[in-house]
Amino acid sequence: MASLRVPSTWQRLSRDDGGLAFQSPGDNPVDLLISVVTYRNPYGVRAEEAIQYLDRENVLPRGILPSMETGDSGTDTDERHWIAYAVAQPPDRQIFVWKVADFQPPDHVRVVTLQLLVPNESADDPELSDLIDRLGEEAARVKFNPGPISDGPVQRVTMRNVWHADSVRFRLPWDWNSAQDDELSLFYRDMEGAGTLRVAVHRFEHEGSDAEILARAILRQTAEQFAEGPDEREGVGSIEWLPDGEVIARFVTDGEEDGEKLRFFLWLRGAAIEGQTTVALFSFAFPQSSRGGELERSTLAMLEQEIRRAVVGITDSTEVEEDEEDGFSLADLLNEDDMFLDDDDDQDDPDSLDEDDEGQGPDGQGPLGRA
Repeated sequence: MASLRVPSTWQRLSRDDGGLAFQSPGDNPVDLLISVVTYRNPYGVRAEEAIQYLDRENVLPRGILPSMETGDSGTDTDERHWIAYAVAQPPDRQIFVWKVADFQPPDHVRVVTLQLLVPNESADDPELSDLIDRLGEEAARVKFNPGPISDGPVQRVTMRNVWHADSVRFRLPWDWNSAQDDELSLFYRDMEGAGTLRVAVHRFEHEGSDAEILARAILRQTAEQFAEGPDEREGVGSIEWLPDGEVIARFVTDGEEDGEKLRFFLWLRGAAIEGQTTVALFSFAFPQSSRGGELERSTLAMLEQEIRRAVVGITDSTEVEEDEEDGFSLADLLNEDDMFLDDDDDQDDPDSLDEDDEGQGPDGQGPLGRA
């Protein structure tokens, strides 16, 4: 499905999942994992949406822009896009990641992923920076082999990552549209009676030695007031504390808009990070006439799941500029500002479609590894 070069001195390793793995020689080796997955999007694939396929895990800050070039054929239909980033995986490992996407219109995208696993004892190797540069160049030149899409595993894509105000990101079905209304983000389907999701964000900055304490206190107070009824509304509320001190609060109330009786479902997702309290407010309304129907049940279940998983309090927004040279470098990302990757960041997608699992391709021989 795809092929690229790896150092000829590296040893081929066995992987239980059938993917490719190589290990460098020496007393402090590093491991290189190679995998490939094909995504199918029934709504069609567009190169300008490359980040949706290169960051299915939704771990990158908003503003990361894929680099782009044409492949060996030099035609517009052979466009490929890539991203490169580094993460720290506690307690003692860094991971350098390259992802390259090859678009196959009308509805398929192939993504090759390279992960260089660097244990703490190998981080000071003077040749590490050169190795990272070299792997980046090889990743940029990865060759996608012609052949039927059905030759490998195909993951169906149904969800896309969306953002609001650089402070919250979450997922919605691919067929939801978006619009901006002053400081609100609106998300909706082109379907009568499907409802509109409104999203707003409030941030509270705190200064001084007690900033962290104040941020957590304001978060707790705001969430409790929300669950009791925002704007003194009557209804039913609840509050749930999540890992890392984050919170989700819910409130359901009845109301009326333009003469139509509605049931409003409200969520608050909040986090206290670096002395800043961030609360994202979500509002979704269904007509009372649709109450209890299948559309309401399925939509609310999806929103509850995705709002719960939302990333709130994003404090970094880094753009990756296109390289003028062939390839790209991660060597300058070896610093304390690297993002942290939790062990569960690549869990199976709860859509039951396994869209985010990384499939593996057939193996090859020699220095020209096949993924």
